[in-house]
Amino acid sequence: MNSRRLCPRSLCLAALCAFLLSACLTPTTSTLHTLHPVHQQPLARDFSGFSGMILLMPVRLAPHLQGRGLIDKQPDGATRASVTHLWAGPLDEQIGQQMVGALKDLLATDNIGLYPGPRFGAVRYQLEVEMNEFSGDGRTFATVAVYTVSDSVAKTILTRKTFRQAQTIDKPDYSGYVAQASQAIADLSKEAAAALLTAHRSQPAVR
Repeated sequence: MNSRRLCPRSLCLAALCAFLLSACLTPTTSTLHTLHPVHQQPLARDFSGFSGMILLMPVRLAPHLQGRGLIDKQPDGATRASVTHLWAGPLDEQIGQQMVGALKDLLATDNIGLYPGPRFGAVRYQLEVEMNEFSGDGRTFATVAVYTVSDSVAKTILTRKTFRQAQTIDKPDYSGYVAQASQAIADLSKEAAAALLTAHRSQPAVR
């Protein structure tokens, strides 16, 4: 009976293949993150007797923000999506939900909805948000968004502005990343709320 003995080189190759196969089969642990609300005091109470609706349209994300991975900005300016740190749900929906909650606090009214809003709500103002940058590089978190306030009855744009912010991340891990991302949405909401107040005050007869 013939037998063959594996040479040391063959044994090493077999061991390497087994290691690589086990690495491929080992599940990758992912951490899920959610934006959290940041409580803010009302800017004014002009909308306290307002019967119309303020409707936030679906948030539009730049192509590189549309995945689940948190975006890390590289030293060369390129962006990379993390494969282990993910948003718990679609980022556009999280941003929309946080902005609606923030606007209710800032404008002291519950008459703010996320598209499509209440079935029979009479929409007076419409807010659109285009998120072009929402990423961190380990030291700072950068946000660039364009927001538009429109008069739904007159079908006119009342204001369209770009929100830019770069804030220091207090913690070097992803908890600091998410905390600053949440603060950025709170600050964007505050600026949008101020724009809505200005628009409303320019039409004092409208209730």
